[in-house]
Amino acid sequence: MANEKKTKAANYIVGVFVLVFFVIGVASTVSMIAGRVRKASDNGAKLREYESFIYPVVMNDPDTFDDVSKAQQSQLIAISIWSILQSNLDTDKYSYSDKGMLIPKKDVEEAFQRLFGADVKVNHTSTDGGGIEFKYSEKKGQYIIPITGITPLYTPSVLDAKEKNDFITLSVGYLSGDDWEQDENGNLVKPEPSKYVKIILRKNGDRGYCVSALRSADAPD
Repeated sequence: MANEKKTKAANYIVGVFVLVFFVIGVASTVSMIAGRVRKASDNGAKLREYESFIYPVVMNDPDTFDDVSKAQQSQLIAISIWSILQSNLDTDKYSYSDKGMLIPKKDVEEAFQRLFGADVKVNHTSTDGGGIEFKYSEKKGQYIIPITGITPLYTPSVLDAKEKNDFITLSVGYLSGDDWEQDENGNLVKPEPSKYVKIILRKNGDRGYCVSALRSADAPD
């Protein structure tokens, strides 16, 4: 019995490390893609900043919306959770159960407000985050994050950014996560976008900006 408990404990620790490496891997992938496929330009650093900000939005491929207050809450919550997972996450900050990592709803609310502003009330609920179920425990006020990894559905390529008044319109190509390849020298080969979307950011005081709308778009000329 003692050996069985030790084995289960060892497997759980390995699972936690899998999560750690996955989180690091997602962040590294964003940096590597942005660094290798974009030519140096005056606004290149700013476009990469936008790509990093909208990465959790694009990877979840939510439904389009003209007003973030009318978007599907479950999709916005999934995006908020992924933004936590893809950040420079201190995994020791959270506790764990046999079902995964436990993220308090307060942390999800803070991520939600960074992404979508403070004007939209968060209605906590269980949600599907890119094929992974994030279960919400109302009793404990926390989300259960399974210890696993996925290939992002899409990664963003910001083609253009136009500012007008308090809004920034991003022209974004959605690059399929399964379409990235390597050439004979090991260099990443950027795929053609599977689709195009306009993501509208609204300036958000000291927070910088937040997502205001997401609209379908045609391929640029």
